[in-house]
Amino acid sequence: MIRDLVAKIGPIQITSTCGGRHARRSQHYRGKAIDFRPLATSTRAAVAAAKALESTGGIGSYPNGIVHADVGEREFAWFGHKRRSRQVAYAPRRSR
Repeated sequence: MIRDLVAKIGPIQITSTCGGRHARRSQHYRGKAIDFRPLATSTRAAVAAAKALESTGGIGSYPNGIVHADVGEREFAWFGHKRRSRQVAYAPRRSR
């Protein structure tokens, strides 16, 4: 997924993988998620490109420009920082 994403949007700075603190049951702990900062495009364009990848499950973005992408079992999209103010969208998993 990372290789395909970089091919679409250019270089990224990975800010988080499986270490550190994450939400309970996070895909980070399973080695299936990254947080990154796009270096050659906007956060919005990076989110759109990640959503377009067949291998991507969850996508999220923070106000500070960091994007979350995972290859989890369900498609999930969110943006915002605090849980109560996040906007969330679920979609059925695309058939492969």
